[in-house]
Amino acid sequence: MKPDFSTLEKEQKLYSLLKSQHEAELAEMNHYMTILSRVSNSLIRNYFYTLLNDGLRHIEYLAKMMADVEGATSSSLLTKEGLSKSIEEEKNSKEMLLRCFEMADDFDIKSILKSIIVDEEHHVKILEHVSELVASNSANTKDPIRVN
Repeated sequence: MKPDFSTLEKEQKLYSLLKSQHEAELAEMNHYMTILSRVSNSLIRNYFYTLLNDGLRHIEYLAKMMADVEGATSSSLLTKEGLSKSIEEEKNSKEMLLRCFEMADDFDIKSILKSIIVDEEHHVKILEHVSELVASNSANTKDPIRVN
């Protein structure tokens, strides 16, 4: 049977466009976060939080569509190795923030850094629990935890 090159080419173009949009959404989010750090007006800050929330949702949708076009499964991201890497990245972030905290003299900066450090600790606990859930699920069933 001959491969359908027109379908394959169309899927490659679709994937390329989705990936470009994914990267654009990431760039927009970085831009909004930069703006957010400079805005004190609460209404404007709320608008930018809305933009960030929407952007995060768009990135999630686009990533799922890209995986679907590739024929990949999003649950493959929930591997022991993948989760271990995420936990390590969160721990590294915490260590970097602790160094920043130690270097900072400004009370407000130290307060914000402390808050982020606490969040990073929470992220590690969440990921460790997810890892336990995935391990427990894979021990009890042959199906990975579905994430979609």
